[in-house]
Amino acid sequence: MLSETNFYRFVREERLFCTTLAHLLMQRGPNLSAFLKLINDKLPHDSQIESTRLEEAQIYVEFTFLRDYWKTLKANDEKRSLIFDLLAKVDTLKRFTSDTFPGGFADFNACFMGERGRRIEFDIVYPGQWSVTTLFARFGAQPDEFRDFCRFKWAFNIKPDIVILLPESPPLCIEAKLESREGWYPTSKAECQIFDKLFGLEQGRVGQIKLQQFMFGVLLDDPCQSVVIGAVPEVSDVPFLAWHEVFGELDLSSSIGYVHRLIGENRHVNALGRGIR
Repeated sequence: MLSETNFYRFVREERLFCTTLAHLLMQRGPNLSAFLKLINDKLPHDSQIESTRLEEAQIYVEFTFLRDYWKTLKANDEKRSLIFDLLAKVDTLKRFTSDTFPGGFADFNACFMGERGRRIEFDIVYPGQWSVTTLFARFGAQPDEFRDFCRFKWAFNIKPDIVILLPESPPLCIEAKLESREGWYPTSKAECQIFDKLFGLEQGRVGQIKLQQFMFGVLLDDPCQSVVIGAVPEVSDVPFLAWHEVFGELDLSSSIGYVHRLIGENRHVNALGRGIR
């Protein structure tokens, strides 16, 4: 069946198109500059992305900075310090210092994970594993604090699709969609019910792009420029590019024939465009 059917014509895996775009942007030549021009054409003049030092660009697919930075920390005092150094950057959470919470690992973990955390006696648990239910029980009386503790937790788990780091420019944070729409947090039914009870039906939830902006701008002290690549615009204040628009401006000459066929013949990439010449 694989030899008789060209999967590249109908594959709809977003990560494939992200890696293909990253492959093209990492090549020497005009592609990164052409891509930045597409973005700059959507931005006000005073928000243009600097493009004079492209050789120093860093391009990441699924940018897991906080998750992987946490993994570099071996000592529990380093982990605890990171948590409170980052919490101090969030206006609603500045009042929570290390002295606010128990010193023992098990009791500390229980503050954010409930009884499950109390079973972890010798290590400070990764914030991405904190429990929304436990955070609600402990901080729900102050809704803004509760939501920001949740945003803090979620920021450790998010994986922006493509991030481009350029000297003297804000990080470019690219959210890529094919058929799906922007995701929202929380995701589980039980957690959504907590948010609905506290903030009102479908109120208070946090979109993917706002969460990415929170991670970069608040926790990492480096506000990002968000960009969406997809089928239809969703977020009015974020530059939008269509897949066929992006790929149509890029030089494919250094890529194998499969890349040409994927971009030129895939039904989803070209659904709203004329294809790639």
